[in-house]
Amino acid sequence: MRPCPSLEGGVYACSSDLIYNEPAMTDVPPAAPAPDPPRTIFLELTSACNMHCAFCPSDVLRRPKRHLADARSKSFLDQIHALGLRPPVLLNVLGEPLLNKKVYPLLDELEAAGHPVTLITNMTLLGDGEIRRELLRHGNLTLALSLQTATPRSYEMRGYDRLPFKAYEKILWTVVEDKFRQKSGSRLEIHVASNFVMTRDATIQADGGLDLWANFPDEKTERLWIARMIRRLERLARRMKRTYPEAFASARTAAAAKYRDHIGTKIAVDRAGLPPDFHRLKDEVFWGYMALPDVFLVFKSFELWTRDRAFLRAAFPPGRFAYVEERIDPRPCVMADNLGLLADGKIVFCCLDYEGEMNLGDIDQTAVADILRSERRSAVRRDAMAEALCRRCRGNLFVFDTALRPGATEEPVDKFGRGFWPREDDLHGVGGRWTNGKAWAYVFARFPARRIRLSFRSDFEDGAPIRLAISAYDPTSDGFPAVSGSWPTTGRKERTVEFEADFDFRPGRLYRIEIDSPSFVPDDTLRNGDTRRLGLAVFSLSIRT
Repeated sequence: MRPCPSLEGGVYACSSDLIYNEPAMTDVPPAAPAPDPPRTIFLELTSACNMHCAFCPSDVLRRPKRHLADARSKSFLDQIHALGLRPPVLLNVLGEPLLNKKVYPLLDELEAAGHPVTLITNMTLLGDGEIRRELLRHGNLTLALSLQTATPRSYEMRGYDRLPFKAYEKILWTVVEDKFRQKSGSRLEIHVASNFVMTRDATIQADGGLDLWANFPDEKTERLWIARMIRRLERLARRMKRTYPEAFASARTAAAAKYRDHIGTKIAVDRAGLPPDFHRLKDEVFWGYMALPDVFLVFKSFELWTRDRAFLRAAFPPGRFAYVEERIDPRPCVMADNLGLLADGKIVFCCLDYEGEMNLGDIDQTAVADILRSERRSAVRRDAMAEALCRRCRGNLFVFDTALRPGATEEPVDKFGRGFWPREDDLHGVGGRWTNGKAWAYVFARFPARRIRLSFRSDFEDGAPIRLAISAYDPTSDGFPAVSGSWPTTGRKERTVEFEADFDFRPGRLYRIEIDSPSFVPDDTLRNGDTRRLGLAVFSLSIRT
């Protein structure tokens, strides 16, 4: 899954779920406004869940699973209110929030205080009519119905055998009808998963692809399902209009006013308004199909929720090895604009920090105002890469096929990390990648290779120093602590050079290959607008017998 950037118009994405809320309005003047208040606050009502979804890290959670104590949520909110703040509230980090029965009085309190609220639920408990009625009486609520796995086959990824798929799907339609039956002002979102974005994530390079959690076996099946779903929603809209004419008309008028600036651009209200391949568009571009007033069909991208080692081991099938190369170049993160309270009382920035790794303090001991004013928060907002969690989150992920190849004689090195620019198919008429002067590539040895071969072109004068080095991965430190082999060499200006060196690659081990060279900026001499820092043009890299 992806981070939760705040977007324009009150839209923000979190944990691959689109959430819309109007900005909170309050007539209460701020008593002691904090500098840069949080855009969103997260309350993890529980870290427990009754499902075991393959795409969620809940089952590998290391901290104890518990409900958020009333005293802790009250202290957190009281301190937020004392600062004169009424930010949007998301009642999720991990866990199924409806497992905590205190959610209902909390919703009353949040509505009375003027907070827009979003609650993402896996829907399993919404078969209870009383629960539906309690939720839908809140006009400040966005209820995100996390259908996600939209077919009987993909539903198996939820790890839940207490509810057959048809019964599970029926709950969805019942909730939608109850919205109009109750004349509810709640917003409903039907979330369906798509892994299109993840399979094209430039920070992930994986042997065998990233078709981890596909809802549909192929694109044709997906499009057929979408067409059927749209027809079903349209039939439901006609039935709701006939059965609950007053509620439907009132909801339609309210939705037209609420979304008047976005209908026809980020929101479609009919088939003609749907952008091409709308199910593949990210939230920043398209918010969803409003098939019924304030009822949205939203396609959410399945992206890796976390790059924590425990989750990666569980997510990828046997025979794969995952390594995260942390990002180190300075980069701010909008998640530092948020604040979250975990069920154990830890205060964090980010809904992706489900273990509380970036613990900002405990609500029982640390004042919220002090956290908002803290230098650490300011530092993360300036450069989140100072934090290990953020470096992993924004880093490169490499997934290797570990199956040994006893008879192999050569294996290309095709995992390119820090310091390599994207591939250019026409680079010097051959195709390859520029380094930026210092670059890392990775290979998982699957046979006893004895040599490394590098084909490159240098734009520097003959004799300019170039260095190639190899390091072996250490699983204990999860890194490359020492250089195992190093070779100085030189290139020939504007000529392709084939460099080879002896090195024993042990099967079943990961190696990092480092290339060092001088660098230049084309714009400095050519004035061509290319401000990249370039080193060598690398055409190929491989290990061989």
